[in-house]
Amino acid sequence: MAVNHNDNLQREMPDISTNKRTSIWMWFFINSKYQTQLKNCEINSPGMRNQIAEAIKNNPRIANEIKAFKSLCLLSETAIEWINDDYRQRIYIQKSIIMKVNYILPTTDNLTNREVSIATIDTLILTHGANEKLALVNEIRQSWENTKKTDKAFEWFDGSDEEQKTQTAWQIIGKKHPEITSQHLPPKTKNELLITLDFSTLTHPEKILLIDSIKKRWSQNKYRAKQNGKNQYNFILSDRAINRLDKLVEMHEIKRTEVLEILLKMESENGAYIPKHLNRLGDL
Repeated sequence: MAVNHNDNLQREMPDISTNKRTSIWMWFFINSKYQTQLKNCEINSPGMRNQIAEAIKNNPRIANEIKAFKSLCLLSETAIEWINDDYRQRIYIQKSIIMKVNYILPTTDNLTNREVSIATIDTLILTHGANEKLALVNEIRQSWENTKKTDKAFEWFDGSDEEQKTQTAWQIIGKKHPEITSQHLPPKTKNELLITLDFSTLTHPEKILLIDSIKKRWSQNKYRAKQNGKNQYNFILSDRAINRLDKLVEMHEIKRTEVLEILLKMESENGAYIPKHLNRLGDL
């Protein structure tokens, strides 16, 4: 392996590749065992690599421990290539690891979502080493892929009405699954709603049914909003009146209610027909 002699960290550790992932892991590793060595060094800061190199140079024992633990801690790139920079996925990975082995990354400052996810996995030390860790990561990956199967149905939330649709969803969930709403703050976006549901007990079919209920309620709310200022009345009309009404509907290609609205408006404004026909109602 070619050594970059202009990089202090790579020069101190010529036998391993000190890429960004490895240097982030080294920072956590050294901080957990030798807290004073990197006391004033922030994770992922511009001078981090140089300070790690300085700590290794001053204490050769650190280099030996890094070499010994690296193969136990860092899985292959292939094992983590499915991890992306999605915040929701980061939360899913972190919560999964907390639930399974009760481990949380000490700090996440200055790291991207993907770096946090990978660092959480890299710094985790399990009893049976890399094989146990690989099995855990594969299990989380499979669980994540199964969880995302419902995402297609949630595309309905996308658009300018996302926040209002999310509010409607929370109302439905509160009635159907109060155990969910009682444990979480109301989400404002689709992504926040998905994060909440990711660790619920709802199955894929149950989520689909839930979406159907939310869509139905949303449609009802929209319809009621359109009917604001309108009331329903029932009238008995003669067959002759119904035929006339239907001819006007067909002629102008509008609804029955729209025909009546127009006629009532015009008569109210002009008063041209009703006074003339008051004495002939039976002939109409």
